[in-house]
Amino acid sequence: MKTCLLLLISALFIASCTPKAQLVTIRGDNLKAVPDQGLVMDNDTMTLRYSFSHERGQMQILLVNKLNRPLYVDWKRSAFIVGKEKLDYWYDVADVNLSTSTLGSWYSRYSIGSINGVISKDDPVGFIPPGTQLAKKQFVVYPNGTIRLPGQPEVIEEASKSGNRRKPVAVDIYTYQPDQSPLQFRNYLTLSTDKDFKSEFIIDTKFWASDIRVLPATQLGEVIVHDYEGGSYFESLPFKKPDGFYIRLPIQ
Repeated sequence: MKTCLLLLISALFIASCTPKAQLVTIRGDNLKAVPDQGLVMDNDTMTLRYSFSHERGQMQILLVNKLNRPLYVDWKRSAFIVGKEKLDYWYDVADVNLSTSTLGSWYSRYSIGSINGVISKDDPVGFIPPGTQLAKKQFVVYPNGTIRLPGQPEVIEEASKSGNRRKPVAVDIYTYQPDQSPLQFRNYLTLSTDKDFKSEFIIDTKFWASDIRVLPATQLGEVIVHDYEGGSYFESLPFKKPDGFYIRLPIQ
């Protein structure tokens, strides 16, 4: 009896110390979820693709010009929006990288120094020639903390992705409608088919977390077992979910 009690306490302790994560699935109101690509808008003019795969959701935009003439995006009049806060893509500032060099020796009383620098500045307008694409990676969707999860989860069991565990693992699934989601943001883009923006058009996309799963962090990746003559070995594949991202939870 004493042995059984110790085993139970040990199991509970291990479970409480197992690192967990929030796995967030993102949806957009004018985008379609496409496996292995992310969230996509596709028309005769362009293909617009969003992906978020990195930890905490580093948003990457890919714009593909399908026209036989250039396409332009005005970063000065585009923004990433969280609540009422507008974060600009372009600022009228320049980056300066400096380096120094010195002419002299250990035995010289005098030395001659110089400072060299490179000044760089982002272009306020993105130029996309026909049949080419432009990528932009600038904002992190949830840079700090963990997402507060209102409501009651659905609890399911799924197969373990850990190579040395056979028992299924418990996963809490929180599902949300767009207006009730605890994570909402927008991305606002101003584009045109002429450089003077006389034919400009706007793409204003509302994003939300459609479901958030709380699960062991080991479930984020994938473990593949390779068998060979004489034994087997495990291969760990990295996290890949173009329409979502993960947040590691602190160990309780």
